[in-house]
Amino acid sequence: MNDECIYTFLAKEIEVQHMELVQGKGKHKTPLQRLYERAEVLYEKRKEYEQQLYIMGERNSYSKTDHDATFMRMKEDHMRNGQLKPAYNVQLAVHSEYIMGVGVFPKPNDTNTLIPFVQQLEQIHSRRFTYVVADAGYDSHENLTWLKNNQYLSCIKPQYYEKAKTRAWAKDISKARNMEYIPEEDAFICAKGRKLKYALTRNAKNKTGFISERKVYVCESCNRCGYKKECQRYMKPTTVNSVKRIEITPAYDAVLAENQDRLLSNTGIQLRINRSIQVEGAFGVLKQDLGFRRFLHRGSGKVHKMLYLLAMGFNIEKLYNRIQAGRVNTTLFTAKETA
Repeated sequence: MNDECIYTFLAKEIEVQHMELVQGKGKHKTPLQRLYERAEVLYEKRKEYEQQLYIMGERNSYSKTDHDATFMRMKEDHMRNGQLKPAYNVQLAVHSEYIMGVGVFPKPNDTNTLIPFVQQLEQIHSRRFTYVVADAGYDSHENLTWLKNNQYLSCIKPQYYEKAKTRAWAKDISKARNMEYIPEEDAFICAKGRKLKYALTRNAKNKTGFISERKVYVCESCNRCGYKKECQRYMKPTTVNSVKRIEITPAYDAVLAENQDRLLSNTGIQLRINRSIQVEGAFGVLKQDLGFRRFLHRGSGKVHKMLYLLAMGFNIEKLYNRIQAGRVNTTLFTAKETA
């Protein structure tokens, strides 16, 4: 029996007994009235919580002054205490130095904004873009797979792009990428020379419902291994007779390899250079030159309109500057050749 049933039952009981509810100093409440008032408080509080959860949706917070906004950590932290503020995650699509689309999302994570933002661009423009260039924050198995299935050429930095340049990355013996693979046996050879054999395949499902297939490999034995401290760094010290276990995602590795080839090609290098110039430059002009660092309206609809007005002004100014500089027909900046 939930609080609503108890509240309804007590209300009917008071009505049957023709009981008069009393309030104020010097009045004595009956046990039935006390139970009724307590059940009413619980019932109203539950309805309040349900309304708040409905407003919040799939987010983990929302602002009481703007239900569409979510509390996020901002780059501009004047108090230097990681204070959370109601904000929106703004995305810009830039092509040939012009802003082609704006996106407003209630989640601080950039990874889950790529697919809906590209779908939004498809609805706005009659033409589809050939390349999708983004930084490491948009790299995921789901995003790369979706772009490939929808005939987009991805040029996205992997999450480990900068770490892969370090010496520690190449010498980490705990990772499958630094182990020898035997295709005939479907097994890996660790630094000790022991085999990690295929054990099982499991499916991992993320919050958006995307399912990735992962293959699990388990070492035949880790007893008396001198590399256990480096190889099993994340294993609890209290674990008895622990064995090395690795997981790989073949489908993700395949699309990631294709993306990596494009990323390191001459075209990919030029596109990445222009992403830094054009996309980051657009944000820089809006925030630094125009001084637009805070939305003056509440609600995602009004925020969208404000961004569209800013994009229109940005594009008009950009067209004027390109005409003056004689770059109207220039799409990309060329990379400077080094000696």
